[in-house]
Amino acid sequence: MSHLFRLFAAAGLAAFAVLVIVVGLARHNADLLAPFNFFALIVFMVLYIVPTALALYRNCRATAWIAALNILLGWTLFGWAIALGWAASGKVAEVHPTLPSPPGPALQGH
Repeated sequence: MSHLFRLFAAAGLAAFAVLVIVVGLARHNADLLAPFNFFALIVFMVLYIVPTALALYRNCRATAWIAALNILLGWTLFGWAIALGWAASGKVAEVHPTLPSPPGPALQGH
């Protein structure tokens, strides 16, 4: 599953970067706005992956699906909002304890 997530993340970020570069090159004043365009690219990339990062942070069961929705439809504000809502309210995967509890009743302290 992590390979699929990495593929979607790389494809989405590459598509977004190409889109921003093409829009920046289409303007004639790109030389004057190059630092601003770079800063805007970084800000938009961070905001774009917020739903996926939130799903990873919360350890959601549907992290791969949230990432796919975010990458494929996140450029539409509607898809991004749905991915963000799903990541914020999705079911969290169960984390099993690393140490088993001792059998029997608990011992009294001294």
